[in-house]
Amino acid sequence: MSNHVRDNPASPYLSGEQLLNRLQDGAIGIDREAKITFINPAAWQVLGQSTEQYLGKPVADIFTAQPQSPTLNSALIQQCLEQKKSFGPYRRQQLKKSGHQTITVDFSITPLDSTTAVIIFHDVSHLERYDISLNQLPNFDPLTGLLNRDAIQQNLTELHLQHKASGKPYTVLLLDLDRFKLINDSYGHSAGDLLLQHIANQLKQLLGEREYIGRWGGEEFLCILPEVDFETGLKIAEQIRKGIANFSLSTGQREIFTTTSIGVANYSQDGKHVADILRVADAALYEAKRAGRDRISSSREKHGSFLSIATQLENALRENRIIPAYQPLIDLQTGEQVADEALARIISPDGEPLPAEQFIDAAVHLQLVHRIDYEVARQAILRCSNSVLQGESPHPHFVNISAELLRHPQLIQGILDTALQECKACGDRLGNEKPLVIEITEQALLHNLGEARKILAPFLDFGLRLAIDDFGVGYSSLNYLSDLPVSFLKIDGQLIRRVTTEPRVRAIVKGIQGIASDLDLITVGEFVEDQPTVEALREIGINWGQGYYFGKPRILHERFDI
Repeated sequence: MSNHVRDNPASPYLSGEQLLNRLQDGAIGIDREAKITFINPAAWQVLGQSTEQYLGKPVADIFTAQPQSPTLNSALIQQCLEQKKSFGPYRRQQLKKSGHQTITVDFSITPLDSTTAVIIFHDVSHLERYDISLNQLPNFDPLTGLLNRDAIQQNLTELHLQHKASGKPYTVLLLDLDRFKLINDSYGHSAGDLLLQHIANQLKQLLGEREYIGRWGGEEFLCILPEVDFETGLKIAEQIRKGIANFSLSTGQREIFTTTSIGVANYSQDGKHVADILRVADAALYEAKRAGRDRISSSREKHGSFLSIATQLENALRENRIIPAYQPLIDLQTGEQVADEALARIISPDGEPLPAEQFIDAAVHLQLVHRIDYEVARQAILRCSNSVLQGESPHPHFVNISAELLRHPQLIQGILDTALQECKACGDRLGNEKPLVIEITEQALLHNLGEARKILAPFLDFGLRLAIDDFGVGYSSLNYLSDLPVSFLKIDGQLIRRVTTEPRVRAIVKGIQGIASDLDLITVGEFVEDQPTVEALREIGINWGQGYYFGKPRILHERFDI
């Protein structure tokens, strides 16, 4: 049995209403007819009258809808329940108190179960004293009542500027509830939502009013601790970790337990910019989860950690130490080199290369892989033009384009601008075909073939050719072979390694070659490591080979810059 769920026959049933009673924010339950079914203590204190005076009455008697805001009627509540999603937050609404008084609130509507929704509201009357406009009012997450991602990030940016001017430190905590998906899958999203609400409430109680707390996304929370140094931040993070570990949510005859992993980052110890602080916190959180969850991680854990690799990667990008290493592609019939592939490497400050498998996971997680792709592609183009201008015959240069890079049109345009400039310099030496080959994995294409085709269009219109990488791994599809002008098909190395020993794999590779031949595609066998594999691929009809048998990736001593 998972350590998140324990049997507890003796525990009393704790309903959604009882959990909402623990919230510091006002909560009012309403049925499908938009009539009040319960009021939590926080709401009762605001309203100033006993609960019995409100039960069964239309909720519109309490809330006065403002212009451009929906009326709290049965149609809205039924829509909320049927669609099983939250509505709001709705800004600057009026809530009636006893004695005909009104206060200004923000509120959202969230389904609690199939028959009941809950209105969670915040008293924002105090903001009117400062003449805060609607656009300046913080945006709240409708489920938890915390600041949403945009609002907490804006608060961080403003606080950063203040602390930069004063020279004072601050600390950021990025929390993620461990194995939250298991809770949702086992007990339903309503239990998961209630757990998130309680965790949000607990964070408010643990951190108090000075700190900023926001829902970063899903089951992640971001806490900003103003004027808190690194050591104090670690202690506060540990208090939060223990508090969440000691909490349990009772539902039926079971208790749901959860833990949290926390990444800690400090200004200015971990960076001088907001982006640096967030990146360190994110990398530290990833390291905490990778190390076993229910723990805290920070830049203090340097040696061999994900965070250490992420820091190396950031520094390498900043200091232009991302360079290509070139691996040859060989014609299997003639044995001659016919192309090469540019593979990313980090050069350490002492000159030692770091292979991609040691940093690519960090690059993907931190969403930096597009910057690596861009730099490697740019270097490959410059190296190609340099060799052509020195009189060498042009041959294809393969460069990897990730799905992440496809989402950055300005970088794609930068690659095209570099290619155009260098092609003009080479003139008619290039021949009819451009030597650069864009290599993209089939997984990237499968996720959004239409969008990939649209974004790849400038490359293809320019005359660059397209190669599909890792063909045959995962969920292979033939759609893109018919919908895209593919020129090269690189067969996944895991298949190539088995082609000499497993007849079924050999038959698969032979089938791929047959399709490629009919479509006039050049096939490339990856991970070729011995002569028997070469002979098997040659017999099947595979055109080219790539792997350590022909040569390891080689770093050139010169660096090419515009």
